[in-house]
Amino acid sequence: STPFYAYDSSLMTARVQQLREVLPKEIHLHYAMKANPMMAVVEHMAKLVDGLDVASQGELEIALQTSTLPKNISFAGPGKRDPELVAAIEAGITINVESEGELRRIDKIATKLGVRPQIAIRVNPDFELKSSGMKMGGGPKQFGIDAERVPTVLTLLGDMDCHFRGFHIFSGSQNLRSEAIIEAHDKTFELAIRLAESAPSEVELLNIGGGFG
Repeated sequence: STPFYAYDSSLMTARVQQLREVLPKEIHLHYAMKANPMMAVVEHMAKLVDGLDVASQGELEIALQTSTLPKNISFAGPGKRDPELVAAIEAGITINVESEGELRRIDKIATKLGVRPQIAIRVNPDFELKSSGMKMGGGPKQFGIDAERVPTVLTLLGDMDCHFRGFHIFSGSQNLRSEAIIEAHDKTFELAIRLAESAPSEVELLNIGGGFG
């Protein structure tokens, strides 16, 4: 038999409203399309949240068909291919840079295109989310630039014709212990403030996603 999946849009709406009620108004909610890139789901979520996060060119193409403005779309993930970077730069979305090599590739591609890329630096933090099932920080990882290397990369970025937007710092997932999450977020803000001292311009955004659980 053929599998069938039914999605309840009213339940999605209710979940977003619940988050809005408990989070400060200053926090923007973004939907990570890797959770479900189905066009109907993404279109519905785009009306509820403040932005979208993509992890591939296919997801980017879907995101650009929604009502979401390009400046509110971010592209995360290691191993971005050149065609994906071209599409992201041309669309004007924010690219979460995972390595110094990726930043140099972006600069080279953007120069050829004559487009100023929108850049955020993905930071591999020098701490981790305690009791996390999937750790994103606390030592060398495939995600992001090690925190101690970020000031050097920011200096390099300052010599390029790029629009620096901010940082993406995420310490881990698969954890519902509130005290551990709060501690990790406190350390995230402390790290962002410290790194901002080396930034080529004002920090416009701090992406702390991940999500919950």
